[in-house]
Amino acid sequence: MSTDAVSALVSFADNVFSSGVNFVVVIGGLCAVLGAVGVLSRESRLAKQVPGHNGSGKVIGVLLLCGMLAAVEEMISRGASQFGWSGASFDQVSYVSESTFGVGAQAANAVLTLVRLLGMIYVVMGLLRIKRSMKDGHTGLSAGEDIGTGLVRFILGVFAVCSPYLLDALQSSLGIAF
Repeated sequence: MSTDAVSALVSFADNVFSSGVNFVVVIGGLCAVLGAVGVLSRESRLAKQVPGHNGSGKVIGVLLLCGMLAAVEEMISRGASQFGWSGASFDQVSYVSESTFGVGAQAANAVLTLVRLLGMIYVVMGLLRIKRSMKDGHTGLSAGEDIGTGLVRFILGVFAVCSPYLLDALQSSLGIAF
């Protein structure tokens, strides 16, 4: 890989990462507010139109998921601590030593930085998929599928955000050293 391509990749990762993290956090907050307003207005309307309507369980579940979306960085950190890591960092990755691997380390760190951003997107997509399972009209089968795929996306997203910790764990468990 030429030095120009590596510097272009590093520059791209630097520019996209900082704005991408802010964008993901804002989208999570926006989805949380719109989801909470939507579920509360729908339940208010149903309570007036249908006597005896009781959808409080779904309302509480959706409001909890909206809170999780609003605090997506904290949810990623709590997910990382469930895997035994000290929490998640939302800075650019500097996992590979530049003194040992030179220009290749810059490219590897840039790719890991982009993987971290992709992980944040996957976490938000997973939470939105779980929230979608609580829509009215879902059958038990489709709601269960939404919950399953949402949890898988959330877990894979946490793994991607914490990729340096995951790589360290894989190296220590497999006995690989470089």
